[in-house]
This record gives sequence, structure tokens and C-alpha cells, in this order.
Amino acid sequence: MTASKPWDYVIVGGGIAGCVVANRLKRYQPESRILLIEAGPDVSSNKDILHFSSLKFVGGQFDWGYKTTPQNNLDGREIDIPSGRALGGGSVINACGWLRGAKADYDTWAEIVNDKRWGYEGQLPYFKMTERWFNDNPDALDAHGREGALQIESPSYHNRIYPLTKTTQKAWADIGVDTLPRADMNAGTNLGLGELNENRSKGARQIAPSVYPLDGITVQTDTLVQSIILDGSRATGIRLTDGTEVQSQEVIVATGAYRTPQLLMLSGIGPRETLEKHGIEVKVENSEVGKNFNDHVKVHLNWKLKDPSKGFAIGSGNPIFTQPEFTTGVPLTYVAGTTIPRDVLEAAIAKDEGETAVSPEHDLLKRDWSLMETLVMYLGSPPVGVDGAHISSALMALKPTSRGTVTITSNDPKDPPLLDPNYFSTEVDKAVWRHSLRKVTELMSGNTALGEVVEGETPYPGFEPIGPDSTDEYLDKRVKAHAGSTFHGSSSCSMGKVVDEELRVKGVPGLRIVDASVFPISIGAHIQAAVYALAEQAAVIISGKTS
Repeated sequence: MTASKPWDYVIVGGGIAGCVVANRLKRYQPESRILLIEAGPDVSSNKDILHFSSLKFVGGQFDWGYKTTPQNNLDGREIDIPSGRALGGGSVINACGWLRGAKADYDTWAEIVNDKRWGYEGQLPYFKMTERWFNDNPDALDAHGREGALQIESPSYHNRIYPLTKTTQKAWADIGVDTLPRADMNAGTNLGLGELNENRSKGARQIAPSVYPLDGITVQTDTLVQSIILDGSRATGIRLTDGTEVQSQEVIVATGAYRTPQLLMLSGIGPRETLEKHGIEVKVENSEVGKNFNDHVKVHLNWKLKDPSKGFAIGSGNPIFTQPEFTTGVPLTYVAGTTIPRDVLEAAIAKDEGETAVSPEHDLLKRDWSLMETLVMYLGSPPVGVDGAHISSALMALKPTSRGTVTITSNDPKDPPLLDPNYFSTEVDKAVWRHSLRKVTELMSGNTALGEVVEGETPYPGFEPIGPDSTDEYLDKRVKAHAGSTFHGSSSCSMGKVVDEELRVKGVPGLRIVDASVFPISIGAHIQAAVYALAEQAAVIISGKTS
């Protein structure tokens, strides 16, 4: 790692964004000298990680193992927030879901920062750069790439047709959720029913440093950064926890929504009160560092089958599930994006913000949003487990209005950041969950195709099944007791507040941030696709590439 002269770029964090930026900067500026530093190990040779069921790594040796503060609105529970601790970051432990969100997400982002580059049309070329899309339909390729870094697959691509595939699609139609054109959730709208997409190659996980190779880049793993070195307010390098100082023309922080605000604060960039509390010299005061933090909340429900002997669920002994194609992805077919009635949404906004906030120009009212994602999974989830007698539904709220904070507990980078997403704290979030829990109950046990095969909900011990007469209070109670994190944390160093539209930290020349912390909004999807595209565009901006 020793350098006779300053590096051109030091990238702190070898997760998805760090690997993409390093790879692309080296391509755009072949003579550049780039150092990539990662706190975790290089796991590229670990073949176990590639297996489709490698969600077992959540909570394992490659997870930072964070927990939230006790959540006041979730019965005081501390919620697990996994975060990849390895070269490749989240790509090592995530579920490989590939959902970029809606055109509305990015157009709202562009409006907030007054820069069309961050709108949907501005980001679309970079989404395409990430994708080798499975479908060569000419209409599909208006929205997708065929020569990008990541293979994108779907159940139909592998002929992974589950016994309940058609039944599930019909059930959604029975309650008014129609299938999108080409069943594509990644073509600008995610309001409706689409096929699951995953960034897998023949079912195998693709970790970021494998698909964005780090050839020609100096990579230092198992190395923790203490702080960014500032000369006055200018970033000139980094300091490691062993005291080593590394000089660089530019520092790029890509440590994610949890550790990026922590690193800034440890370097003297952040809220004055917090820095002084922990004996850190204030170099650049910015009260927005660590603010606007948000995450997507998820809830799993189990549904008992009327006749398990029909072999609808994994664990039933149905020989179809032993066929090779059923080892190529998560056991589900469709992703449904749904909304709530406008009058319900308006009433919730009024309760949170006052009657005057209810306007056609309100962020949640001026565009049509998918507010809840629902997956029907062909196996039971805890506490029932894979017993062949249950299927399950996984719900994830896509556009939470609850906002929290990321801060520090000490001036030691070995101590974890203090994460408070402030889950389920707004009436809007509660209204979305109440309506969506009733909707999924109608889907699974009402007068629908799935209702013909499902007997009803098997709730967690101590709870009654959700039904048509369940009260708002009871539905809130279910969320409070069972909600968890999707580890989609973002926005803790938001563009427009902490960084400008070129990802430069305000008031700190020579320092940029490229990771999910810069999202100024909650992206209504699983965030890895957005992070890949963000990093692709960031490399173009940083390098000054024009063609």
C-alpha cells in the first residue's frame, strides 16, 4: 500500500458502490492510481457464497451484525440490520432481488436537487450499463441493457414454474392487481404485478468485485479507516486505525448509509453538538450528516394450505422441487406493487402534517406510487418453517415517511454506529400497513384463486389470524410485534444536504460520497440496482468522461 506520491483516488469501502467506482475510474482513466480499502475480507474464492440459498450469511461471519436502538413504535424492540462486511459488501449477503424502482422515484430525486441527470431518463443509461437482461424482446430492450456487467434472470427464464404460479397470478387479478406489460417491474413503473428479477448467473450469486473486476487497482482488505485527513477543510487522505496516513488527490467514501455518516463525524464533519460531545474537533459543521435516515420495513405472514398433500409448497415432498431449475432462485414468481385509496392517504397526510399539506403538489399525491411490495412465497417462513403445509407472504413498505438518524457513540471506529430508523412513526406508514395487511388477507383467503387452496393465516403464537373485522389497533399491533428490516438503509448523507449533485461533500473539497447514503428519498424498491446505477454515473462524473 506504500506510495511514493499521493494516490489519485482513495476509495474507502469495497462494497457495491466502491467496486463499481474503482473499476470504472480505472477504465476511464487507465493511468490513474487507485487504492480501495475494505474493512472486511476478500471472499471471492468462497464458493458457498454463490449458492442461491446463501441468505444464511445474514447474521454470519460476513455481516457487521448491527442492531437498531430500541424502536419506540415497535414495542421497544432492537431490530437486526445486516450489512455486508466483505469485499463486495451487500452483494455478498443480500437476496439478489433486482428491482430498480419507478420512474417517479428518480424524477422526484431530480426535482429535489434540480439536476436532470438524477431523473429516470438521466439514470436509465446507467441502469442499462449494469444489465445483461435475460429477455431479448425489442420492447424490453428500450428499458434494459444486454451487454452490462450483471446477468439478470427470472423464474420463467429458467422454466422455474411452481405449482401455484398461475394460481398466484390469477389471485392478484381477482383483487384488481393486473400484470404489467411483459410482467416487467423494471421498466419505469412498479405499480402492478411483475415477475421477480434477480442478479444471478445460472442461479449463482454475482458479487461486485467479480462482475466489476479490480484489475490494476490496489486493494487493501481487513483494514479499518479511522478518519479522513483534512488540511483546513480540504480532504488530503485518510488515517487508518493503526495510525498509518495515506495521501490522495481525492477521497471517495463508499461505506454505506450506516458507516459513511459515522466516518464523516469521526473526521470532524457533522453536527457540532455530536462532535464536541465525543471530543472530536469540529472541522466542517453540517447538522444534516446522519439525518433523513430511513429503511424499508418488512413483515412475513404464514398461510395454511387446505390440502398439503397436493404438493403446492416446498417441503411437501413434491418431486418437482428436486429438479435443477428450482435451485436457481428464491421460491416465488411474482412481485406485486400496490397502493392505498387516495382519501385514506390524504387523511393520513393531514394527521401527520396538517390539513394545509394535503395538496396535489404533495410528494405522495402528485405521482402514482407503489406503496407496498408483496411477495407470495411457496414455502413457510418462521416460526412455522418449511413444512410443506404452508406458504407465506412477505410485505415490504416501499415509501416510508418515517425518518431517523445515524450517529456515533464514541470517537472509536471499532464501535458500531448508533442506528435509529424511527420505524412506523407516522400515520402515513400506519395507513399503508393497515390497508396492505387487509389486502393480502383478501388475496390469500378471500374469494380468489389462492383462497381456494388456502385455509387461512397461521399467525405467530399469541395472536389471532387477520380477518375482515381486524381493527386498525390490532393491525398496528401485528406490525409492532413482527416488523423487521430489509437492510435497505439510505439517505443519511442526502444529496442536496450533505453532498451536491456531483457527490462532493459540501464545504470539503477533495471529498465525495458514492453510496446509498446520498439518496435524497426512499427509493421504492430493493436498493442494490439503484446503488449500481448511482456508482456507474458517479464514475462518469468524477472522471469527467464526456462520451
